[in-house]
Amino acid sequence: MDLDADTEILSGEGVLAGRRVLVVTSVPAERDAVLRGLNGNGRFHVIAGGVGPASATASTATALAEASYGLVLCMGIAGGFPGRAEVGSLVVSSEIIAADLGAETPEGFNSLDELGFGSARIGVDADLASYSDGGAASGRAAGA
Repeated sequence: MDLDADTEILSGEGVLAGRRVLVVTSVPAERDAVLRGLNGNGRFHVIAGGVGPASATASTATALAEASYGLVLCMGIAGGFPGRAEVGSLVVSSEIIAADLGAETPEGFNSLDELGFGSARIGVDADLASYSDGGAASGRAAGA
């Protein structure tokens, strides 16, 4: 992973001028890969938040309670999409879908939406998603 130091997020220009960025990964191997790509850029605080929504939420909430950030990114290693995002590609979500949140009913699995508990879909700010480089694959990512 080699992040382009000319982007607004890395350089701290534009809307993120002077703001720190929190990056949350699941496991230390992902955290270490992100840190290598950042090449010591001090604007970023990178943590391994743990696997699963409960661990990630608790770790992120703790980090946010301890410091102020202009942006929070969830980063990690995932599978690819043949013909759309090959191994090593950067994929930026246009929407987050928590497809596994819901309940099993006698009729089968019902999503949060179907149960009336809100939405399992969260839109991603289009301006922030556009920070990816020109070679990045853009698509939808499932999961929380």
